[in-house]
Amino acid sequence: MARAQSLRLPHGTRPDQRSGINRSLRRWLAVEVRRLRPLILLSAAECHADRYRKHFTSFAHALLLLFHGLARGPSLTQSYQTFGACRSLVALSELAVSDDPANEHIAVSFSQFAASNTSRPSDFLAGLVPVLAERVRQLGRQSAQAIPADVQILDGTFLHLSLKLATWLPNHDPSDIPGVRLQIQYTPAADLPTYLLMTDSHTNDCQALDQLLADASPVLDRWRDQTLVIDLGYYSHRRFALLLNAGVHLVTRLQQQATVCVTAERPIQQPLPALPADRIVLQADQEITLGSANNRTGAVLPHLRLVTATVAPLPAAARRGAQSVVYRLITDRWDLSATEVVQIYLWRWQIELFFRWLKRHVHLLRVLGYSRAALDLTVWLSIIVHLLTVLAAHAMGLSRRTPGLLHRLVWTLAQLSLEDADVTDPPAYQLAFGESPPLARSP
Repeated sequence: MARAQSLRLPHGTRPDQRSGINRSLRRWLAVEVRRLRPLILLSAAECHADRYRKHFTSFAHALLLLFHGLARGPSLTQSYQTFGACRSLVALSELAVSDDPANEHIAVSFSQFAASNTSRPSDFLAGLVPVLAERVRQLGRQSAQAIPADVQILDGTFLHLSLKLATWLPNHDPSDIPGVRLQIQYTPAADLPTYLLMTDSHTNDCQALDQLLADASPVLDRWRDQTLVIDLGYYSHRRFALLLNAGVHLVTRLQQQATVCVTAERPIQQPLPALPADRIVLQADQEITLGSANNRTGAVLPHLRLVTATVAPLPAAARRGAQSVVYRLITDRWDLSATEVVQIYLWRWQIELFFRWLKRHVHLLRVLGYSRAALDLTVWLSIIVHLLTVLAAHAMGLSRRTPGLLHRLVWTLAQLSLEDADVTDPPAYQLAFGESPPLARSP
């Protein structure tokens, strides 16, 4: 057993708990803990996460992980030690083994905690994601930029790992960069990741898209009537044909080597008043046939639209020396103006901001271990912290989630008491659990 050490919570001074927003945040977080506990217990029972673990339950493990995910400490060790100094939180997790404040201990050692991140099935935490994601989806919030709710962005980000520590990674060549790639479908209007696939570095974007579409019916049904915005990494005429035939709209850049036959020139429309006409300068709006019949592995796609435009950088980027970019975009959206097509593609940048948020503020790069199970747990924890922050921002009446809100959340969690999070009467909210998860991972 480890002695609780009196450490300060990281980064900054303690927020004023007398302020209205902190009182409201404490009440909100207490309700969330009451809601999440039965979900954790049910999820743990389904994957047998508590088998042979009498003293370290999945609920206690989840609280420790959530505290680590919200805190900005540099290491798992510091989060564990700081958690032990939060007496009310230790009591809530049922890890306290002494009622004497002068001799308070945590029921599990740090080594047991670290080992559990590898040995305990990550599904006990992943089971929270579908419910939290559905709640964010039901908020129906629109972004400050008025991004349409049907715009979906698919992109990937790379997590670098040590090959010496993550020995399960493939190593076919000395020049390989060890790590994993996360493919995420993201709804920018709701700030919601809706699908996740983790692959190794030898799986390119097109192969990852094939994995997403391997069980075609659920994925394509979910994407039907949505506008999928993708970059050149996913470029494939055959895959485009599959998506278009399933009723999925596309917006992507035209590959430079692609075969294009222009069938009609369209008049260039004036941009709508709400769109930045001074930033987007249209050059052409054409109807095309894409692809060549001589390409056996591709497909010929008739009646597509090719929009060519010059896009000026934003003022901040221009001050750093950024230059204007010419985009050639293909889409099947004939109901939009050409400027709207370009603007939809520019919104693809939102997923890059989301990746930066996960890595810089939610600390996705701060892995819980180097086994595959620990890496899975790291990813699910980051998604859960993000979803809780989005829900907290909405509950507090804030326009968006911020790093400052993360700081307030960890202080509030550290001060929750047994009375705040009384779980003797679990809410009926847990009955919604069991829907098919919106996030998935590679086998």
